[in-house]
Amino acid sequence: MMRLAAVALVGILVAFPLAVLPAAPVTWLAAAALVIGSAGALILAVPLVTAAASLALVAYALALAIVRPAPDPVGAITLGAALVLLLALVHFAGRVDGAALGPSVIAVQVRQWLLVVAIGVLAAAALAGAGTALAVTLEGVTLPLVVVAATLGAVLTMAGVIALVTSSRAGR
Repeated sequence: MMRLAAVALVGILVAFPLAVLPAAPVTWLAAAALVIGSAGALILAVPLVTAAASLALVAYALALAIVRPAPDPVGAITLGAALVLLLALVHFAGRVDGAALGPSVIAVQVRQWLLVVAIGVLAAAALAGAGTALAVTLEGVTLPLVVVAATLGAVLTMAGVIALVTSSRAGR
């Protein structure tokens, strides 16, 4: 059941860039993400699912860079929540593969995931509000500077996720 949920989340992630721009380069990246992510979800391999999520995110960024649509914080937050849930689900499923889990264990895990997603959504909403307030200040800033700042944020986020997954609490 968890494998099917992970494959469904991979499909949702792949749909985001295709919804923005179903053109050749985006489609190629999305197709690669779908194949790699589905394989990773079926064999519960976190590295494969992470690679697929990265490909889907790159495809989404490419589609946004080409089309340059109006900002869509809800779509971006939904994409981020799906990414977090996919990685957490595959990690959890890989750790408990073959074990009999009681409903209370699954309920506690789902509550923990929803709490993490809710905190992420609130943080993203606050950042979107702050970004809107700073839009006037950043009017003359070049795109490369904004991309560097976004990349720094992504690197720090991944460092935080890696620290959470590899913490001593995760080893229990």
